[in-house]
Amino acid sequence: MSAPGLYVHIPFCPQICPYCAFAKVLDRPDQHQRYIDAVCRELEASCWRPQLGTGAFATVFVGGGTPSLIDPPLLAQVLDAAQHGRGLAAGAEITVEANPGSADAERFAALRRAGFNRLSIGVQAFDDVSLRSLGRVHDVAAAAAALNAARLAGFDNVSLDLISGVPGSGAGAWRATIERAIGLQPEHISAYALTVEEGTWFAARQAAGQLKTASEAEEAETQVWTSRRLREAGYEHYEVSNFALPGRRSRHNWGYWSGVPYLGVGVSAHSYDGCTRSWNHPDLHHYFEAVEAGDSPRAGSEFLDRETRLCERIWLGLRTCEGVKLADRDLETLLTSERLNQLCGSGYLSLDGARLCVTDSGRPLADALGIEVTTILEGVRSKPATALAVT
Repeated sequence: MSAPGLYVHIPFCPQICPYCAFAKVLDRPDQHQRYIDAVCRELEASCWRPQLGTGAFATVFVGGGTPSLIDPPLLAQVLDAAQHGRGLAAGAEITVEANPGSADAERFAALRRAGFNRLSIGVQAFDDVSLRSLGRVHDVAAAAAALNAARLAGFDNVSLDLISGVPGSGAGAWRATIERAIGLQPEHISAYALTVEEGTWFAARQAAGQLKTASEAEEAETQVWTSRRLREAGYEHYEVSNFALPGRRSRHNWGYWSGVPYLGVGVSAHSYDGCTRSWNHPDLHHYFEAVEAGDSPRAGSEFLDRETRLCERIWLGLRTCEGVKLADRDLETLLTSERLNQLCGSGYLSLDGARLCVTDSGRPLADALGIEVTTILEGVRSKPATALAVT
């Protein structure tokens, strides 16, 4: 079993962005110490789950929310708890998310001293119109300054998060965003297509007919251009939405995509031990109440049977550049499938030995292709609404 990862969720945010569906609350500085104490208590109580294996944490990712709102010495307490409980592997990748609005060289330097060696900055766009549409509190100048501050603080592994398909912004704004990002030379770029999530303000506006989003065709065109441009600039397109300079893939996220077990602590955090997925209370009050009473903050769990695990392995694997290695019986099934032959013949999938991958043409359709492949393996015909129109 591969060494596990650790995810720590920080829910505090300076504002509630209209597109965000993650567990979050408006910032309460008076609750920071209480929250970190609860997270450390949960971590120490759960980090030695036998299903996670015996190794030290190979990766740590502190996400949110806006973790950079928390004073670095408090975040250092979490790393100390991880080190004391299970240990941090030599050379562990230790990431913290930051927003440009809560970023400066002094704070970044303190995070570096605390033990963080990778920074993920939520830039979202290098276009002020797009930033206003997304409800962000920073502007383009602050976004660029955040990366410069990270460099001054000693971070040599920085990722920028960007969002395409922002309402009210055209292709020109997105291309300018990518060009500006390339010019800043981060080691990693995550380029996500905007998804309107249920329960967000964007979803309410869309339901009322007040929000126009990019069409599937427009977004596919954006993905193709983005992939080509970033690869020209030296970035490996190693997952549908993620690009990295050589040797700079997100090791933590790669663990998610390849089925590595992980422990999640904090509000709404998820854990996975290879067979069972579990999740914590999404409500801050309930989380405090459970942990401070010495109880588990777990809100639910699900056991993943073999078929479900297979489907997830294929779906996630096809999103990556390495694809998925098929078991013998699954390979035999696909080799006799007329549908798979159609998908390969149309240039969307490639089968090299036992390894199945999406092609450049198929990458914008990776999720749909995953459904197609798992449907074949399950022996069930795809519904017309979900099948790809490939002849």
